[in-house]
Amino acid sequence: MSKIIPGLKLILHNASNVNLPDDPSYPWKLEANLRPPEFMIVAFIGLYGGSEDIVVRSMTKEALDEFIKENDLRTHPRLRRLTITGPDGFEEKFPKTE
Repeated sequence: MSKIIPGLKLILHNASNVNLPDDPSYPWKLEANLRPPEFMIVAFIGLYGGSEDIVVRSMTKEALDEFIKENDLRTHPRLRRLTITGPDGFEEKFPKTE
């Protein structure tokens, strides 16, 4: 997560000790939940809990899409779930649930 993407704000990343107040002035929100890394599962759980959590706010859906692409979130091997919410009730979940 090193590339700077304009209009994007990292709110939460527990593995990096980032925990800022939510900012609803950025209308798009990405929430991702990943399993702990296998090679350090015991240490990770002891430090951060049973999952890696990421929350990102954005001014545009395109900025969130770029963040997802840059971090390979849709194909990430540890991804449990990814949710994008936005204006006018927009909601996208991955993996898709019925």
